[in-house]
Amino acid sequence: MAQTAVYTVRVLVGGARRELAVEASNPDEAAAKVKARLGERGVVLGVHRAGRRGVALPLPFGGVGPRDLEVLCRSLLVMHQAGVTTLEAVETAAAQAAKGRLKKALELAAANIREGLPLKHAFRGSPDVFPEVFCQVMDAAEEAGAFEDGLAALAAHFEREARFKEKLRQAMAYPLVVAAFALLVALGMFTFVVPKFAKVLAEADIPLPAVTKAMLAFSAHARVAIPGALLGLLLLWRLARGALRAGPLRRRAEAALGRVPLVGALVRGAAVSRLCRTLALLLEVGVPAVQALEVAERVCPLLALRDEVRVARAVVRGGGSLSGALKKSRWLPPQVGKMAAVGEQSGRLPEMLERAAQLAEMEVDAAVQKLPMLAEGGMLVCVGGLVLFILLSIFLPILSMYQTVQK
Repeated sequence: MAQTAVYTVRVLVGGARRELAVEASNPDEAAAKVKARLGERGVVLGVHRAGRRGVALPLPFGGVGPRDLEVLCRSLLVMHQAGVTTLEAVETAAAQAAKGRLKKALELAAANIREGLPLKHAFRGSPDVFPEVFCQVMDAAEEAGAFEDGLAALAAHFEREARFKEKLRQAMAYPLVVAAFALLVALGMFTFVVPKFAKVLAEADIPLPAVTKAMLAFSAHARVAIPGALLGLLLLWRLARGALRAGPLRRRAEAALGRVPLVGALVRGAAVSRLCRTLALLLEVGVPAVQALEVAERVCPLLALRDEVRVARAVVRGGGSLSGALKKSRWLPPQVGKMAAVGEQSGRLPEMLERAAQLAEMEVDAAVQKLPMLAEGGMLVCVGGLVLFILLSIFLPILSMYQTVQK
């Protein structure tokens, strides 16, 4: 069976350019499907595979996050409960969207719905906005005739995800502010204060200790060195992110990160919580277990856990139980497999997986509460070291001058 993908087809309909998303095995098949749907009304202009365009930058504005998707789902739910059709609801949401990327994605979805394409194609044209979980739930809700239930489940899912990310941001806000303030103070010291001090030392003509010479050398190039160092760190970060996309290096990095006492528990708990919550959501709306595991595999952030989910999917496809497959995992805690077994026996598998996700999230919360104290301690040590360096650089020559005068 050929592997399918989502393609965005540019068409000319009634003198207007539109983009329609369809699922096909190749671009020619995608164009043929759109042509068969539109008939003589449409002219195919081009086909490209749907995906992320350009480089996704972590911008503070313009990006679509889980909180935006939660608001979108709740808005669509309210409009649908009021009797508004799906097309009108999506068009209204597109008109009200404040972020350009979300607005464009909703307009593309509305164009697909307007041309009679199903919801599973309508939202897949913008994978950088609508994640696979969103598309799968919308697809299952449409087939089951439970559109409102699907939207409510998605809203709750994105609300929990947004709350978790906000906890992490709040935990790291204070240490980052301290680090930024320390950097600004250091930049001011090396740019304005130290040069004047250097002039006094040059006029005194006294031997300088090594720490003072290092400070003066750094201060002489501070205006170029500090911005250059920041750009270098940014470039190094981008290169590291690119290198970590490769399998072997990323696996080694994940294994090393997992051995770090607090950070390892945080990363592991977050991955387990996301996996269990995704499975619970998809199974709750009626997505088959094999398909739910496939989606969970895509959204799983850890390659090692992703491999285990792939093995579990093969076991379930072969007729095995989901709980038995999850119990063999080395990354998942034992309670996940046990709670899945209880859920299978009682017919409440989504509920048990949701509880397993809550347990993992409790472990993450405990780690997050300790994270600010450790980060704050690390920042204080760094800032204290910087202050000590500056004070020694200044007071050692002054002490030398005093001893010279005394003699």
